[in-house]
Order: sequence, then C-alpha cells, then structure tokens
Amino acid sequence: MWGLQSRTTLILTTTVLAATGLTGAMFLRASTGLVIDNTRARSRDLAQALALAAANDLVNRDAESLIRVSEGMLLGSDICYVLFTDVAGNVLASYQHGAGNITPFLLQDTRQISVEPIDEPRVMVHRTYGTRVDVVYPVRLPSASLDENMPAPTVGYVRLGVSLKDAEASLARLSNSAIGMSVLITILMVPLGYQIVRNVVSPLHKLRDAAGAIARNDPGVRVKLGRNDEIGELADSFNAMADQIEATHNKLIVLNTELEDRVLMRTQALEDANQRLREMAARDSLTGLYNRRHFNDLLGQLFAESSRYETNLTCIMIDLDNFKHVNDSLGHQAGDDLLRLTSNVIQRSVREADVAIRYGGDEFCVLMPQTAPADARASAERILKTFCEDVERDMPNAAVATLSIGVASRQGKEPQTADALIQLADEALYLAKAGGKNRITVVQPVCDTMLGENI
Repeated sequence: MWGLQSRTTLILTTTVLAATGLTGAMFLRASTGLVIDNTRARSRDLAQALALAAANDLVNRDAESLIRVSEGMLLGSDICYVLFTDVAGNVLASYQHGAGNITPFLLQDTRQISVEPIDEPRVMVHRTYGTRVDVVYPVRLPSASLDENMPAPTVGYVRLGVSLKDAEASLARLSNSAIGMSVLITILMVPLGYQIVRNVVSPLHKLRDAAGAIARNDPGVRVKLGRNDEIGELADSFNAMADQIEATHNKLIVLNTELEDRVLMRTQALEDANQRLREMAARDSLTGLYNRRHFNDLLGQLFAESSRYETNLTCIMIDLDNFKHVNDSLGHQAGDDLLRLTSNVIQRSVREADVAIRYGGDEFCVLMPQTAPADARASAERILKTFCEDVERDMPNAAVATLSIGVASRQGKEPQTADALIQLADEALYLAKAGGKNRITVVQPVCDTMLGENI
C-alpha cells in the first residue's frame, strides 16, 4: 500500500501540484501588477489628454463645455468619474457613473474636493463600486498665450478615476483557469506519475525478487530488463554478481561433496582400522584364534541365547599332550609350529558357526552353538584324526604329541550357568588325560551326578 511506488507517486504528484499552484500564484501576481501598472499609466495619459482638451474651457470656467468633454470621455469606457476644479479645488464641472463615486473626495464644502497628491496615480477601493485608479493632473494655460521663456501657470486640476472592475473580472477568469489547469494537471499527473514511477520501480521489484531467490538458495535466477540506463547497468551488475555467487556455490558443492567423500573414506578407514584393532585385541597373535578375553564375552552371549531359546550349546576343551617334551627337545620354534598346526586343524575341522579359541598355553577350546553331543563328538573325532595325519606329514619329529579332548553340552536347563558348562568340559578333559591321553571324553550332567564316555 505505502511502498516506494505509491510514496514516490504521491511525492511527485504533490510536487507537481505545488509547483503548478506556485507558478499560477506567481503568474496571477505578476498579471495583477501588470494590469495595475498599465491602468495607472492609462489613467495618467487620459488625465493628461483631458487637461489639454479642457484647458481653455477651464480658464473660461465654461462648465457646460467641460461637462461635454467629460461625457465624451466617459461614454463607452471604464472611467468612473471626471472632475474639473480650479487651483483651490472648487469643482467647476463633474461627471460620474453612479451616484456616490466622488463622495470620498469631497471636503466639508461639498463644492470643493481634495486635489492631492498631484500626478501620482493611486489604487483606491470603493465599497460600492470596487477598485479604481485615481489620478489628479494639473491643467495649465495653453503655451500659445504665454511667453515661451516662462513656465505655463496652473489654472486648475482634472481628477480622473478608472475602474479596475473589468480587469479584476479578467484576472478572476484567469485565476479560475489557472486553478482548473492545476486540477487538470493533478488529475492527469496521478496516473501519469504512477506509470512513470512504475517504469522505474518495476525493475527494482524484479531485482528484489531475484535477490530474495538467491537468498533462498536459488543462485540460477537472473534479471532481464533490456534497458540501457542506470537501472539496466544495475541489473547487469546484479547478474554478474549472481554469476559469481553461482560459481562460488557450485565450487562449494563440489568441495563439500569431495569433503563428504573424504570424510566417508576416512570414517570407513577408521572403522576398518578399529575393526582390525578389535580383531587383533580379540585374537591370539600366534595362532590367529580368538583369545581367552574374547572367549569370556562370547561364552556369556552364546549361553544367554541357549537359555532364551532352549537350544544346545557344546563346549570342547582340547589339550596338547606332551607339548613340553616337544618344546624342550625340539625348541620353542617347533613348539610354536605345533601350536599353529593344532589351531589350523581345529579351524578346518569345525563349522563356520563354531568359535575356536586358544584357551591358554597348549590348551584350546571350541564353542559350538546349537550342537548336540553326538555332533560335537563327530567334530572332535575329525580334529583328533586330522591332527594325527598333519603331525605325521608335517612334523614327524613331534609325533609324540597327541590331543586329549573333553566334550560337554548344555541340554535342557543343565548346566544352569556358563561357568558350570566350562567346568564340566574341564572335567571331561581331565578324564580324557587321566584315561591315557590321545582320546575323547564326552560327559553329560544328570542331576548332581556326571556320566562320562571315553573314546
């Protein structure tokens, strides 16, 4: 409502109206002054002409002749009155349009009037007949009857009044015309000014909308005005700025994408490194099997799943028989090779879902989720058979080494704790070693008694 266009139109219209009104007022004032000055000059010229025409009649005090001169001057003219007086101001002859025209000049003696000032036309206002120009002019003797070297004496005066009524009517018409012209200019100026301002402001609106679009993250917007003026130059500058912003925006997008890719790569690399670190922390450095610390975490997790879903969980405990003898007789390197061979045999002999662990020293463990004792015993038999074959083939000097294996399973709700399961498997291993080594012992809990089977 009160945007730049409306305010500018209002200011422009007000300015034009004020300028028109001021110009009209100045014109009327100048016209009024010119009319008054012309009327003054004309009044003086008429008075001078009357003085010359009535000089002899005034000397002869021929009132009738003076009246005829007056009537001749007054007929069909704007002259209000003509008075002829002697040098004392006594009226010798007079003529007026309308009674009371000469009343303001009469002195106490109604046959005598004021003759001051002389030869100075004045603007006077009569309350009945309006504004007039009054002038008193001296009447002198004809120069033919005087000595040329002597100034002509004054024999009387002529007082003349010229009405400004017609001039005022003309000025009034001129004033009305000026007012009408001002109103017309104002009426025409409102739509014209609005259109002119619109022509200037409309491109600014486009620039504003384009700037708003860029602020809303739309750098592809441009302003097309097709102008060769300052606003067109502003639009060109804006478009150049928008090009720079778009180029910078595109660079930022590329850089941001590259940065995101780098962050993603670094994050993945870090995750991989952390995973490797976790794997390294969870695995035995010599055999590559999971270590004892990781075994504890896995045991708790697998036992909880077995309890929740009432599934079997089997634990196989494996011990290298005569490992100390091999280590002492063949050296630590041979002992390490034997440990690696054992871990390799275990990994090849169990399922992918089973978890092989180096339990400590020359002792190993395998956790087998959802595995019945019979299946676990079959896996233990593969381990024992494969171990014997690999040692005979790859390390015949260590043929003294054998494996003792203890197998224990959780069936139903027994045993009730993970520690109890490990203890049961340890007892099975103990039975296998006590039974002569190089064998498998499977134990199953029955209430508080334990059943064992050697193979």
